[in-house]
Amino acid sequence: MRILVLLGLLLTSFALPLAAQDKPKDGEKKKEESRRSPRRGGGMGDANGMVEFLDKELDLDEGQKVKIKKIFQDTIADTMAKAGEYFGSSDPKAREKARKLFEGVRIEISKKINEVLSPSQRREFSVLVEQFDSRARSWDQGRIVEDDVSQLLNPRPSSRRIMLAKAESLLFLPPEETAAILPFVITVVDRKLGLYEGRKVRRKDLLNATRAKASKREVLQRLAEIRAAESFQRLELLAAQTKLKELLTIEQEVRFVAAGIID
Repeated sequence: MRILVLLGLLLTSFALPLAAQDKPKDGEKKKEESRRSPRRGGGMGDANGMVEFLDKELDLDEGQKVKIKKIFQDTIADTMAKAGEYFGSSDPKAREKARKLFEGVRIEISKKINEVLSPSQRREFSVLVEQFDSRARSWDQGRIVEDDVSQLLNPRPSSRRIMLAKAESLLFLPPEETAAILPFVITVVDRKLGLYEGRKVRRKDLLNATRAKASKREVLQRLAEIRAAESFQRLELLAAQTKLKELLTIEQEVRFVAAGIID
């Protein structure tokens, strides 16, 4: 059931903006709910409801509606078939495997929908997707903190696959120009994830040392090493971001900052 809930969140709420959670004024409540909420009548993954929602947000033409509906229908059916092996699984890695599966589905749906949209619609759609990602990160972070409270001090960034897919869609460039910039994006993403992983390992080592009653001298030495390693990785990330920003327009840079790809 947990996996079914995740799938429902992914497919029926992936474009639902954060604004939908705000409390509108009494006179605007019904109108706001109608404009911002996908129809729920068809159950989880209702393709008609999602097409209806996207039509209100993006002003789809009839051809786009047909294509996007098919994208949802095909992807939902394929995902449910692939996810079947995780239902009731005793595999301790089942949850992580399911997460990666749904992550891939979310990327696939976004890419396919982008191919159907006009340039102006893609920009509007990118806003909807980023709002979903913000919600998904908050939900995922809350789940992770339940297992590891230290994550409050070192929140996990989006996955490499998500960040690269997001960056590619936010460039709004032809394939050949996108291909020229992506290596610089990859370097930034890898540096960002490396900083997170390095920080996590170093803090865990320090915690283990203090729990093992390490001497004050050893603890101070570890602190110095942690700070040096942190500074080095931050400089590497800063250098990578500087090189990338030199290739971006101000509009692209703003989108990358809003998406958390660069600082």
